[in-house]
Amino acid sequence: MVNPDSLDFIGLEPGGQAAKVDVLGSIVTIIGQSISTYAAVLAIEEEKNEQNNEPNNSELVNELKEMKAHIQYLTTEIQSLKKQQSRDSPWRL
Repeated sequence: MVNPDSLDFIGLEPGGQAAKVDVLGSIVTIIGQSISTYAAVLAIEEEKNEQNNEPNNSELVNELKEMKAHIQYLTTEIQSLKKQQSRDSPWRL
């Protein structure tokens, strides 16, 4: 803990306790405001990064359309393989 009497370098008389405490309070306030400003800057930077990293809705729609086309193709291939297997099966009656 800081002792207000150790702040004699300010040049105040020993009776100026209130002034010394006021100086300490101002220093603490400045430090607190600096931390608050730094936190606000970090929050703004994080928001910018999140906006840059989010994919565009049109990009997502295009990806979903491509995936749907691939699934339809694979479904068709599986059905044709099943038909071919059932025709070539030696166990067919």
